[in-house]
Amino acid sequence: MRPICINPGCGKNAVPMKGKVGQPGVRYRVYCSNCHINSYSNMPLKPGVTPYKQNCCTNQDGHLGFPCITDHTKFDRISTKGKFEIDHKDGDPHNNDPENLQELCQHCHKEKGMLGGDFDGHRSTPKRIVQAKKSIAASTLFDSLFNFTYA
Repeated sequence: MRPICINPGCGKNAVPMKGKVGQPGVRYRVYCSNCHINSYSNMPLKPGVTPYKQNCCTNQDGHLGFPCITDHTKFDRISTKGKFEIDHKDGDPHNNDPENLQELCQHCHKEKGMLGGDFDGHRSTPKRIVQAKKSIAASTLFDSLFNFTYA
């Protein structure tokens, strides 16, 4: 199902970042095309549309289990446009539910992804699948690959 742009008041369909609409394996942005361009440029949003991104890391309180090292006192919200990223809390890039999204600085987004295993395996593989693959014991994997039986 094609997600809707996360900016309140927009209501347009999100655009693909990988693949084409209707094809298997398509991955969508969290924004429609106009809102995506606005997220990193000075192009204005349509009247009535409020930006989801506030150009501020939501991990300033350290709720992700590590401190945010970005010094937010040195920035204003205009000069940092495009420096903050939308993160999928559950690690599934296909789940664009606004409750599953948070805004993080580039450092916190990368750190959260590395700690959460988001970068294990193929980038588009949901974290829950990667974790299931990791849970196979090495001896079980060896036995299944080589049909090995113990005497």
